[in-house]
Amino acid sequence: MSLLSEKKLEILQQISNAIILSDNVSSIANIMLDLAIDHTGAQKGSLMLLDSRQRLSIFTSRGLDDRLARTYSVEVGEGIAGYVAQQRQSVLVANIDDDPRFNRTYDHYKTRSFISCPVIGKSQLLGVLNINDKKDGTPFTDDDLTLIQIIANQAAIALKNAFLVTQLKSKAAELEDVNRKLIETSVAKTEFLTRVSHELRTPLNSSKGAIYYLLNSERPRPEEDREFLGIISYEINKMIAIVENQLDFLRTEDESRILHSTIINLENALRETLESKMLQSRIARKDLRIHIRFPQDLPDVVGDKIMVAQLFINLMEGMIPFIPPSGEILFTASEDEHVVLTMQASFRLPEGAAEAFFTSPNLLDPQKSDESLKLYLARKSAQAHHWKLDAANTDQGLRVSLVIPRRDRQRIDAAINTTMDLFLDFVSELLAVNTCSIMLSDDLTQDLVIRSARGLDDDVVKQTRIRPGDRIAGWVAQEGKPLLIRDIREDPRFSSSTLSDQYNTQSLLSLPLIIDGKTIGVINLNNKKSGDAFSETDLKVAQVLADRIASLIAQMKQDGHTEKDLKRIIASFDTLLSAKRRHPHAKMRNLDLTDRLLEKLGVDEDRKRLGLYISMVYDLGLALIDKSVLKKGRNLSKAELGSLRIHPYTTVDLLKDIEFSDDVREIILHHHERYDGQGYPDGLKGEQIPFLSRALSVVDAWCAMTEDRPYRKKLSEKKALQELKEKAGTQFDPDIVTTFTEMMESPP
Repeated sequence: MSLLSEKKLEILQQISNAIILSDNVSSIANIMLDLAIDHTGAQKGSLMLLDSRQRLSIFTSRGLDDRLARTYSVEVGEGIAGYVAQQRQSVLVANIDDDPRFNRTYDHYKTRSFISCPVIGKSQLLGVLNINDKKDGTPFTDDDLTLIQIIANQAAIALKNAFLVTQLKSKAAELEDVNRKLIETSVAKTEFLTRVSHELRTPLNSSKGAIYYLLNSERPRPEEDREFLGIISYEINKMIAIVENQLDFLRTEDESRILHSTIINLENALRETLESKMLQSRIARKDLRIHIRFPQDLPDVVGDKIMVAQLFINLMEGMIPFIPPSGEILFTASEDEHVVLTMQASFRLPEGAAEAFFTSPNLLDPQKSDESLKLYLARKSAQAHHWKLDAANTDQGLRVSLVIPRRDRQRIDAAINTTMDLFLDFVSELLAVNTCSIMLSDDLTQDLVIRSARGLDDDVVKQTRIRPGDRIAGWVAQEGKPLLIRDIREDPRFSSSTLSDQYNTQSLLSLPLIIDGKTIGVINLNNKKSGDAFSETDLKVAQVLADRIASLIAQMKQDGHTEKDLKRIIASFDTLLSAKRRHPHAKMRNLDLTDRLLEKLGVDEDRKRLGLYISMVYDLGLALIDKSVLKKGRNLSKAELGSLRIHPYTTVDLLKDIEFSDDVREIILHHHERYDGQGYPDGLKGEQIPFLSRALSVVDAWCAMTEDRPYRKKLSEKKALQELKEKAGTQFDPDIVTTFTEMMESPP
């Protein structure tokens, strides 16, 4: 077998193993790029993916300037990568100076030779794989091109699968959230029904029973009395019917006041509703034929997913009883200044039912049909969103139209709401808290209102409004300073305040969200899962997180974001949250040791806060690696070792939408470098390695050695310190090891 054939088989095997080990886009992209560089002996390379604006942007790279890699993008047809994307043909250039297509401005090619190959999956352009500058200075060969083409072809398959998995995970998370809300609504409804039953039904039924007794007692009564009791009995029965009809209405009215707007794909929402078991059986009994024809580029809308689903359900349930067997319904959509959903039916609606779309029926009238009430409730759901729902009987049949305004500001606010929800989930996982909230200033009144919360009742979320300066959150917003309260009863500024019964501790954190020197809101943290009071370490980490949510809100409020941009940010955050949930919680011992070491090393407060935050997130990329690899520990195959070593890149990718600091990216990327230059990913040596990376690697190694692992028992603290000393100067910075040893050998 030839050397090229052997390499082909090796590449295919490594790619196969990589796909098995991970279904994450970032992991696969980094693995593919490493394979391309390793098998061609290149110094530099990049994988560019087609973004939402149909521009090629660098997704991951090796050997390129970090700032260039994060900002460089080209249109299809522009530059080398754009040319390759447009032509959909691989390019091998031995010397760029001799190629008239590319010999103008590409001075950054050291050896003047490169390979650029399109990544195409099922006729869809996904991106371009580029490598350049062979380490030995020679030009790339046809054999190198063949290997890159194999990698690009396999990368297309793996990436397409990973994109599908990402979509499925996103949909699963969305359905889980919807299910949670439905369960919460069901619980609230049960409690409400119980209360109504006790306070209304019981006395009404008691009165009804008393009247029955009086009417049927042996004591003779005048005809006037019997007529009077009959009237009372009739009115009580009418009131009982009124209560029954009022319940559905009250539920919808209550939900209209607590809309939680998110970005909704209208076609998906409609299809999911029509495919629900609730409607499927009714549609099947009538043998209805339903068609949906929406344009592919129909923009998403902003609304409450639960209420939009109820709108469609009430609309269909209100119409189905009037639909003749084998009826036909066509759903279409269009857009101009509004998004318009149109339903054209092959039948007409009875006038009595049709008027429910236009008039406000007397819901207290028990004679009204359930179908009319359903149609009215569908219109109320639309009105709660400020949408317009109309219906008319035409010559062709019933025509229903739903007009949805296109509000870019509303769309961005919905994306911010969703992002804040995910961010709070991330914060609650990272800091192990049960209760947290983000409050933003109202644009008109400047009052603080809760925009997202975890662990708070809906009534608290709806009713809370705090003026700047009032109470704890108002004080933080006005002063622009973070606040740590270990016990509110002992704080003279707020000792008169009483924390709600929802809080199981008297300790809290409240931090301002600041953009360009202006406080836009507050993040509040309560109820640590451990029951302990918050510490200075918690405050330091929370300050870094507050900076990042403020930066993210500012970023999302900027003009120019497309819907795909906003959805990408939300999906990225969802992946980050999923990784955090799969990754073990950062242990307090690790945090405490990092805090003490950085203090002893004389690190300033800003860098110390950064170091503590990084120590909690720098290994999140491990969550995207197959657990069997992590448990194996030793005797890893080449593919397993490769998937393990790209985790710094996947961690950086997970954090990309909340992390604005180049320093943080560099520190995470290089925390597995060795002092002697034998580490990864870039083989940095000595002080080339960021200082915090060197410090964190010492704490990380000591904690790892003193904990049990699936493949070995833990070492004693004394033995672990000895291991650090023996590897000082090779794996670890000797000065930091000395400082760490002194710290561990002296009382804290």
